[in-house]
This record gives sequence, C-alpha cells and structure tokens, in this order.
Amino acid sequence: MTPERDAAAALSDWCADSDASAHARARFAATLPVFIGHFPGHPLVPGVYQVAAVAETARRALGGASVVAIERAKWSAPALPDQDLAITARWRRDAGRLIVDGTVSGPNGACTHCRIIMQEHPHG
Repeated sequence: MTPERDAAAALSDWCADSDASAHARARFAATLPVFIGHFPGHPLVPGVYQVAAVAETARRALGGASVVAIERAKWSAPALPDQDLAITARWRRDAGRLIVDGTVSGPNGACTHCRIIMQEHPHG
C-alpha cells in the first residue's frame, strides 16, 4: 500500500489533452487498507492519494516523470472512497523541471488544488 501504487491502480480513462495538459478519472476502492485509519466510520481519500493521482496523470501523459516536491496543496471538499473523481493536470517547463498544477474534483466540485514539481525522465 503506497499512495503512488494505489493512485496508479485507481486511474482510468486518462488522456493527454495537449503537450501541456492531461485528464483522467480515478476511483479509490473502499476496500483499500488506508481507509481503516482515515477515518474510521467516515473514510476520506487521503490528500496525498489525491496529489499522487495528479502526479500519475502527468506521468502517464509525459511518458515518465518523478515527483521532486509538493509546492502547495489545498483541500476544499472531501473526496470519498468509491466516488468518481475527475483529475486534471497542466504543466509547464521551467529550468529543467516541470511545474504541474492539478485539480481533483468530485460530484460536488473541486476537492483539491495542488502544485507539484516533477523531473521528466529522458525517453529511451
């Protein structure tokens, strides 16, 4: 159980919209062990899982990249297990790194806004 692995498994229907943006859908199964402790009786998708879903969306569209830092994250509404979540990622290149701005939205609107710094992997 890791945020990266669980986010990769939760993602579906991802698509690169352009050379600088992508979108996907995610659904974190209520059976994931993380929900036992986050929070008992009222499970929520952990923020780090939501940020990992944004990173995985960008990673797939870019053909590989690693998270270097999470510059900022803001949670504005709960994301629930077994809920369809819309993931968007938009990026720009700056001084050899990728600045990725992402959003996770549920049925009632935005749950998370984040900025992730990523390092692109050379293709080959």
